[in-house]
Amino acid sequence: MRIEIEASTIPGQTVIQLHGKIDANTTMIVEQALLNVIGSGQKSLVLDCAQMDFISSAGLKSLIMAIKKMKVLNGTITLVALQKNVKDVLAMSGLLPLFIIQDTRADADK
Repeated sequence: MRIEIEASTIPGQTVIQLHGKIDANTTMIVEQALLNVIGSGQKSLVLDCAQMDFISSAGLKSLIMAIKKMKVLNGTITLVALQKNVKDVLAMSGLLPLFIIQDTRADADK
C-alpha cells in the first residue's frame, strides 16, 4: 500500500495527515514531506495519524530524524489520534516521550 500525505498550514503550525503505512517502501516520501515543513522554518508540526495504520523501523527512523531537527529549532511535533498498534510500537521503542501526544485533532488546536 502507498502512503498518502496531505499538508495544510494555519498560522503557527503545519498539519500533515498520514494515510496508510510507513514502511521501507514509503518512508522516503514521509521523510521528504517532514523535511519540507521543517526546512520552511515551521516550529509546530502536527502529524495526524488517525489513518496511519502501521509503522516499521524505517518509519521510526523518519520520526527520529524529524524530532532531532525540530529540537534544534526549539520546535515541537505533536502526534494526533495514534492507532493503538502504532502507539504500542512507539512506546516499545521508547520514542513516545519525545513527542506531544493528543488523542484527537481538536486537542491539537488548543
